[in-house]
Amino acid sequence: MTTHDIQRISAQIWDAKLANDMTAVAGFIADNARFVHMGITFDKAGELEVFNEKIFIFKAVDIAEEYVVDYGSTAINFKKLLLTAVIGGNEVQNPFVISEVFTKTEDGWKLAAETYTRIASDFDTYKM
Repeated sequence: MTTHDIQRISAQIWDAKLANDMTAVAGFIADNARFVHMGITFDKAGELEVFNEKIFIFKAVDIAEEYVVDYGSTAINFKKLLLTAVIGGNEVQNPFVISEVFTKTEDGWKLAAETYTRIASDFDTYKM
């Protein structure tokens, strides 16, 4: 595993989310994955459903910082970003730290968990 591999896979997932291509996204996600969006938790099917039903529509992402911590068969990709999305019909922009947990499987690296934590302080001065 290299940092580049995890960041490349993460970028592919985000590109697919921005294109609302949930078929592509599904291929990167472990079957038993979990997702936490500001207090709402989904399994894989629930995560794909909110995008497919356009409850969440990601419009733009501006990544300010990113780094990977390697644990061997597990890697965590941390991102500081501004996310523009349409949620429940309203366009919003929020600063987040995203934690993406990847696990190595027989089929390659899969996203096992993703957590969105809203940054409550000044985005520009916040350091991960």
